[in-house]
Amino acid sequence: MDTGASSHLADNTGILTSFSNSSIYPSVFVGNGNSIPVTHTGHSFLHTSYKPLNLNHILVTPHIIKNLIFVCKFTRDNDVSVEFDAYGFSVKDYQTQKILFRCDSTVDLYPVTQQPSLQTPVVLLSLSSTTWHKRLGHPGDDVLRRLKSSNLISCNKSKLSALCHACQLGKDVKLPFHSSQSFVKSVFKIIHSDIWTSSISSESEIKYYAIFLDQFSHFVWVYPLHKKSDLFNNFVAFRAYVNKKFNVDIKALQCDHGGEYDNTRFHDLFRQNGIQFRFSCPRTSQQNGKSERMLRTINNLIRTLLFQAHMPPSYWVEALNMAAHLLNILPSIAINNEIPFTKLYNQTLTYELLRVFGYLCYPHVDVAHKLEPRSTPCIFLGYPVNHRGYRCLDLVTNKIIISRHVRFDEDVFPFGNFTSSTKPTYDFLLPPIQTTTNVPTTEPFAQHVDEPHSRYPSIS
Repeated sequence: MDTGASSHLADNTGILTSFSNSSIYPSVFVGNGNSIPVTHTGHSFLHTSYKPLNLNHILVTPHIIKNLIFVCKFTRDNDVSVEFDAYGFSVKDYQTQKILFRCDSTVDLYPVTQQPSLQTPVVLLSLSSTTWHKRLGHPGDDVLRRLKSSNLISCNKSKLSALCHACQLGKDVKLPFHSSQSFVKSVFKIIHSDIWTSSISSESEIKYYAIFLDQFSHFVWVYPLHKKSDLFNNFVAFRAYVNKKFNVDIKALQCDHGGEYDNTRFHDLFRQNGIQFRFSCPRTSQQNGKSERMLRTINNLIRTLLFQAHMPPSYWVEALNMAAHLLNILPSIAINNEIPFTKLYNQTLTYELLRVFGYLCYPHVDVAHKLEPRSTPCIFLGYPVNHRGYRCLDLVTNKIIISRHVRFDEDVFPFGNFTSSTKPTYDFLLPPIQTTTNVPTTEPFAQHVDEPHSRYPSIS
């Protein structure tokens, strides 16, 4: 079948019922622009199970590659219609719309097969699409369309019901998620937040941490928590920091529907200050995807830093603060490979003062006696929040020393020299644990935070 031809074309007279040696057309043009000769003109029939269909004025051109039926002339000569679809074509009586024959297509063309599909057993009962949907065991719309186009079932013009009650009860699946189209033009329009729970307590008995992620800059702040109920006071501290540092207020908070967010204290604070809650639906973590992905990214980096330094899992909070710091000064795909720190603070970065987490270091210490050691071996744990210097763990006293006068041995990870009968495992960092348990919101403020973690240190 060809809608672009201007005549029926055949490559020999053997398929014609009658022909003559003359033609009013000496040649025809084909798709590549060449002209090929016409040798005969004839007639034939296309046989169907109902009646023969005329093929009049066929031009015989021996060099044609495919025999072509000119659809426009074919339909006029036989008072039929030709309907094409993705699976083949159907020839119908123009008046009654009865299907005269059906041919399936397995390639890009629409061949006329020798034995039309109607010669196979066919069900011709004309029922509604809804009835066939039920008889056939509730198949999808595409299955019904295929059966109808193959003329295996016949449906009246009634459409399939938009919603099948049995299908919803028996086969309902979650709707697909689409990429968020939320777009912000300035900082703190939307803050994304979530809480991660650790099965291992840190050295300071920390079991949780919360993140606040600015959608515009993709800068992340992390807050270690002793209890989930500490979240509210940490958010208040974070909001105060934003107000003082950037002279703006948070416009909206995107989070899950956990009790640590959905409680009276948060709702009262937001209602009084015009802050919008943007909750994800229950058990639909995909709607809080930015926070979920950031938790996964942070935990992957925590695990990597601990592996590198051979440190026990209980030091995960120290690695957490270092991980957040590093993510904030590295290009982020989420903001077209811009750097969160630069986008938030509009300042130029320098990486000269960076040191490797877990290295052996020697901070300067003041002594009371001239013969006492002027330093002590320590482990570098990162950068303090409220000081311009380094955080160092004294290997002898197990205390933290904060100093700007520190020398680093960049060949030694002290914990790597300690022998242990069991090799540390960091599986607790995979995957982030999602909890939606309601928690009490009347706990006292357990942790004082002057400024959030992961500030870029300017050490001088």
